[in-house]
Amino acid sequence: MPSTQRIELPKQISDYLVSLPESGMGYQLVKVITKSGEILRNLKVFNSTHLLVEEETAISRENIERVELES
Repeated sequence: MPSTQRIELPKQISDYLVSLPESGMGYQLVKVITKSGEILRNLKVFNSTHLLVEEETAISRENIERVELES
């Protein structure tokens, strides 16, 4: 099973997610758009503040441009 890490989202993104519905109890399924234009799909955010990603995923909170709920 792959190792995971939690990335604390910037406050502006967390504040935005708080206003959106949950996908399940305490989490949201999102896609993350990075500043370089890469799109990472079907990621979980817990309590609108922590993004859960696999260890080998090269992303940092500084590289996150925005997040959107997955449909």
